[in-house]
Amino acid sequence: MENENSLSRRSLLCGLAVLTLGLVPDKSLAATGVKVLGSGKVRVQLKSNPNLKKVGGVVQFQDKSGRSLALVRTSNAINGFRAINLSCTHEGTKVGLSGDKWVCPEHRAEFSVDGTVQVGPAKRNLKTIPVKASKTRVIVG
Repeated sequence: MENENSLSRRSLLCGLAVLTLGLVPDKSLAATGVKVLGSGKVRVQLKSNPNLKKVGGVVQFQDKSGRSLALVRTSNAINGFRAINLSCTHEGTKVGLSGDKWVCPEHRAEFSVDGTVQVGPAKRNLKTIPVKASKTRVIVG
């Protein structure tokens, strides 16, 4: 009986550690209404992604080459979006959203939601990708 309780406590602690470190992706961040165009650019439909209605909203998706990208709402302007590559600029590990910042699970570098480096060892901001926005969609690339 004691082993069952220990295992249960251990499982609980491990699960909490994973959630605290932000290693489990937030499914609400997965973009819908995303299409990779023949040109390699990515079209994100705004009506399919309610997270992007408010400043600070984020969705994640992959481009044609499989890179993990995020689209962030930076202002209420029509063109108020920033697309960022989610590879840490320190050693290339994929960063994950933890609260209102991106955190690298490898060495704990931290970036603001718009990709600006906040805590090292990374010294450079997350790379941005050009965007063109309209009232209904954002083209990334």
